[in-house]
Amino acid sequence: MNKNTRLFPSSLQNLSIFLAGVILLLSASCNQNTTSGALSPLAQTPREAYWSALDSMGLAKTQIAKTWQLAETRALRDGILVEAPFQETGYFRSDVPAALAYRLKLKTGELLQIKLSTEPDSTLFFVDFFRIEPTDSIPYFQHLFNAENYQTDSLAYEVHKNGTYLLRIQPELLASCRYNLQLIAQPIYSTFPVSGKGNQDIWSFFGDPRDGGKRKHKGIDIFARRGTPLVAATDGEIRRVKNGGLGGKQIWLYDSHRRQSLYYAHLDSQMVKENQRVKAGDTLGTVGNTGNARNTRPHLHFSVYKRRQGAVDPFPFVAYQKQKAPSVRADTSRLGQIARVRRQDTSLKAAPQNRSATIATLNRHLPLQIIAASSYWYRVRSPDGISGYLHTKSLEGINRSIGTITLTEATELLQSPDSKASPVSSVQPNEEVAVVGKNESYQLIRDQDGEIGWMPIRAR
Repeated sequence: MNKNTRLFPSSLQNLSIFLAGVILLLSASCNQNTTSGALSPLAQTPREAYWSALDSMGLAKTQIAKTWQLAETRALRDGILVEAPFQETGYFRSDVPAALAYRLKLKTGELLQIKLSTEPDSTLFFVDFFRIEPTDSIPYFQHLFNAENYQTDSLAYEVHKNGTYLLRIQPELLASCRYNLQLIAQPIYSTFPVSGKGNQDIWSFFGDPRDGGKRKHKGIDIFARRGTPLVAATDGEIRRVKNGGLGGKQIWLYDSHRRQSLYYAHLDSQMVKENQRVKAGDTLGTVGNTGNARNTRPHLHFSVYKRRQGAVDPFPFVAYQKQKAPSVRADTSRLGQIARVRRQDTSLKAAPQNRSATIATLNRHLPLQIIAASSYWYRVRSPDGISGYLHTKSLEGINRSIGTITLTEATELLQSPDSKASPVSSVQPNEEVAVVGKNESYQLIRDQDGEIGWMPIRAR
């Protein structure tokens, strides 16, 4: 790390040396509590086991451990809202305990794939996934799952409820490491129900009006030539084969794993029998226009009926999505460094996109820590802890000063723009120092030795 970009003291060396030997014990303790089989009611998550190990050795009361624990709570309030497919490369500094969160809006029927790789790969990471439940006061974060120790490179979650979800990642104490995170959303059913067809062949959607608005469409219509094979979207059992009513020739396929039924209607022919077991991709029948579709072009009416819910939108269950996330184009050598805002009234975005919501409006010369890169954007954190995205063109380095001052008395440079912050160095009387950033009533100073720290603007 460039000396000119350090905002925090290096006095953690002794604690780092002490904890280096403890980490192996902590990891072993976590592994004993997170077996691959079913956990007992008293079993701890890897994070809980890690903290218990710290506490048992008297380390939980250290300031850096408390800061680490506080970071996991603060991350839940992060306003970052990303869209899959998403890719980000970031850096965690050993002297700055931190946790990062990613919010996503997901739909019933989607499969979220999470891939987190780190350098070095020996770093212990804690990965937790939540669904955010709105309440009258503050949101409730329902914990859905956590990663087992060192098993972060291939996680998946089937979405059972539309809503906003949050992924939180955090490395172990005193870990300096790079990470790469990929988030990819795909349909739960990887086999499309009409052979050779795809999203572009869906012309009518769930909720569309029917019979002049008297009822709503309870599925999607996939158009194809008469006789096109219809296939099982998943393994299951044929529960019903029927001919008659609005659906004409119909097939009901039961997915026992998810306790839901897949409904195929308007078939031209049926090629399965009731109680027959089928595999994903097996032919069930062919496309037609029987039933109330006789005056319509041949198509498959496809629905998903969940137990105790009725019909749900089947589109996310079968619609393919982009799998390749945008490449990281920003300069990743700047990760972990301090940069400053180039222009006044710069918008801090909730996602690496111009169209995303604005989290805050930033003043010119505000120093920010670069913590991650995604596409042509940097994820940054302000001195008061607000996290968001800025385009690479919105930032500049702090090597060039924006002014100089000469102090008349000895002044301490602080770790953060807070009168209660720890000092990182001191400036002697009559010493000229460079101003490299400003934050309201504080300014970021670089002394003649290259040390960086904060000082009240009133100090002279």
